[in-house]
Amino acid sequence: MPWIHLCFVLVAAPNVLAFLNFAIENASPVPENASEHTRVATISVLLSPHTSLVGDPVILNANPVVHPFVLSRRSTHLWDLFTVGVPKLDFEMVALYSLVIYARDNRGAKASQTILIPIADVNEPPTFTGSLAQGDQVTEIYILENTALGTVIHRAAAMDPEDAALEYFISPEGSGFTIDRTGTISTTTVFDFESETRSFSLVVKVVDPGGLFAAGNLKIFLINVNNKNPILTCSLFNIENAVLSVASINSTLHNKVDITLDEEIPIGKTIGMCQANDEDYLGGLTFELDPWSVYFTVDKEHGTVVTATHLDMERAGFAGVQSFSIKACDYDQRCAAISVIAHIHGINDNSPFCDQYLIRYTGKEVIAEGTVVAKLLCHDLDEPPDTIHYVPSLGPVGSGQIFEQVPGADYVIQVTKELDYEDPEVVAVGHTYEMMISVFDDVHPSHTVTVTIIVELAPANDFSPVFKAEHYSFSVPETSGAFYKVGRVTAIDEDHPPNCLTYKITSGDTEGVQRFWIHPRSGMIELTTQPDYESVKQFNLTVEAVDCDRVRPHTAVTTVTVDIEDENDEAPVCVPYLYKGVIFDNVVSGTNVNGFKLSCHDRDSQDFEMRFEIASGNENHHFGFDPTQGSNTPKLIVKNPFNFESGAERQRQYHLVVHIVDDNLKYGKSTKPRTGTAIIDINVIRAATPSPATSSEQRKGLSIVYTAVNTYKSSDWYIPFTCTLMAVFFVGLVVWLCFLLWRYGSMECCHTMAKKVTQPMTREMKCIAGDRNQKEKAVIGSRSKKLEVLTETVVFETVFDGEAVDPVSGNVYEFSSRTGARKWKKPPRHREGAVANTYSLPEAPPSEELTSFTIPV
Repeated sequence: MPWIHLCFVLVAAPNVLAFLNFAIENASPVPENASEHTRVATISVLLSPHTSLVGDPVILNANPVVHPFVLSRRSTHLWDLFTVGVPKLDFEMVALYSLVIYARDNRGAKASQTILIPIADVNEPPTFTGSLAQGDQVTEIYILENTALGTVIHRAAAMDPEDAALEYFISPEGSGFTIDRTGTISTTTVFDFESETRSFSLVVKVVDPGGLFAAGNLKIFLINVNNKNPILTCSLFNIENAVLSVASINSTLHNKVDITLDEEIPIGKTIGMCQANDEDYLGGLTFELDPWSVYFTVDKEHGTVVTATHLDMERAGFAGVQSFSIKACDYDQRCAAISVIAHIHGINDNSPFCDQYLIRYTGKEVIAEGTVVAKLLCHDLDEPPDTIHYVPSLGPVGSGQIFEQVPGADYVIQVTKELDYEDPEVVAVGHTYEMMISVFDDVHPSHTVTVTIIVELAPANDFSPVFKAEHYSFSVPETSGAFYKVGRVTAIDEDHPPNCLTYKITSGDTEGVQRFWIHPRSGMIELTTQPDYESVKQFNLTVEAVDCDRVRPHTAVTTVTVDIEDENDEAPVCVPYLYKGVIFDNVVSGTNVNGFKLSCHDRDSQDFEMRFEIASGNENHHFGFDPTQGSNTPKLIVKNPFNFESGAERQRQYHLVVHIVDDNLKYGKSTKPRTGTAIIDINVIRAATPSPATSSEQRKGLSIVYTAVNTYKSSDWYIPFTCTLMAVFFVGLVVWLCFLLWRYGSMECCHTMAKKVTQPMTREMKCIAGDRNQKEKAVIGSRSKKLEVLTETVVFETVFDGEAVDPVSGNVYEFSSRTGARKWKKPPRHREGAVANTYSLPEAPPSEELTSFTIPV
């Protein structure tokens, strides 16, 4: 391949010696569609001594501007010009590229060289136009089976960039299709849909003179047409002398069969059962008898052959041999037939017969007045022929009824007035009328047949349901329970029956638990369970109404928004729910029981909106809460101390039922409060007391005991203060009087008086322990004994109002709940006689009774 050596010399700038030129070796023209990184030319740069290039040579002023070329360094002064693939080299688009190569050395010398790159034309493959242009897609073609030979089914079109002559090929060969040199595809055989192959995949190629080609895919489908006769198979019965036998026959093997039947076999007696198959699989097969037979009939859909009337050999002109064909035909009247010759075995009977014993008439929406709904074609074979009578036996037919017999043609039944599907009278009977006509051949018939006539009115579903509102909104209180009626949605359907609709919820109720139910008839939406405002505040339901047309129902859709109204439905919950504790009976008022307090919370109320009350178990009101409202952590306190010594209290186990109510009206709480519950069990035990003083000796006689309760309070300090001042004044007065008597009177008298005045009072008083409220007892001796000395005992000391058992000694002791003082309790045998300073009195007369009285202090 010859190379072209190009050299370009540049003159340097003034006062600078420079030598810079290019040596370009250019190959022959570049073929179009050349691959990426194809070498186009080699460029070498010659420099003067002691100089160097600044950077690499670059391409400038290309024509066209967008080109697929790039310079790549091979060595220090040698570069290759390569293609980059974009844009693609195309001779038909650009036949010649012009590039300017530019370089500069470090002394300022510059050089440039223009390179012309011609593009060589290359043979390119042809391309399809039209439906086959998309190579990755399949073109589908549908043809009828039994299409004639040579029928053109498609024309392929292609073009070649070089406008060369093209040839077309189709594969696989022998597929039943051919293609000519113009791309026309035609059939070479007749196709049968019932064969195994019902579709063909073809590849169409177009080739240019250079052997380059393009391919397209065709998919040809056969369309089934009705071109086959059905195949009929029948099982016919021989009934001779009431003995039954079966003969089977197929229309493809035999087309004729003989059977024998008894005369007067019952009407509707099955004498054959037939089935039919159609290789075309188009359906629509029906059965019929050809010719039509008076004595036999066949079910058009199921192929059951039955007797239509009595077989009467005695009738004049009756043929003892009956011939007919059972035919199975498709909708194009392509039929298969089996000829049947029925030999009638004679017995004695005749009766009338009718062509149809069940006549069904269906009218759409309206049946006009005078419309014939049934024609009864009945016959009698007796000789001479009897007159056939048609007499209504059941249903609204006759004079003044909805249906009547046409005068002069009583076998024809017609409507006496217009019947409208939406007429309330028609609705009341269910849009169906059933009548029975008795057919007999004499006034006093020995044989009667009955024909049933059913007249139905079918609605025309012309209208779609329409909701009265496009959107419904309802509100439901949060405390509503199951069966709560949320609201009603209503749709209207102008078809009859009016508003025959079914409602259902199609979407929106998607929670884990279904909360809504709609009545399918009334459209009333109800709750199935109680909603929870704290979980879901709003539901958006979609309700669908469907009319009563089962074949082509019409629907309507509306949306329903259900807002949940927040209410106080959550009761307070406290921790702990159950508490058990033990306290001593000597705890004072205001003491927090074992440091216990409740911690309560309410999901739909504030913590300060709770109120606490002890509902039951708080005997004598010993316990209470502090505070009773405005807080969620109240303390359990002792409000009143325990008093077991009085006898009024015996309960030691307290089962407190606490109600926590979120109706703290102090803070403006509304009505409908909720109540939570907590259980507190308190066990009260006796506290230990000090040992009592030794009990006095038991003496006989009558004692009157005066008790005084020490009711001293710290707030009453002025009382002892006043008493002390008065006592000091009184003692001073006595001393002063004694001084005066001693000085001016008898010394002996003075000494005697002073001795009596200064004698301690405690020698004449005795403290007796007892309950605070213990009643004073009068001790009465026997009437036969001497009346003993009556002694007064005044108590100035603390009252002991409780008792307990010492855990060490086991003895009973008494204690004061107010001061905490304790003493041993007297034994029971000394209780009544425990008095102090008992003196004997003179014996009373025997007849007098002992008198008991109490002198209060």
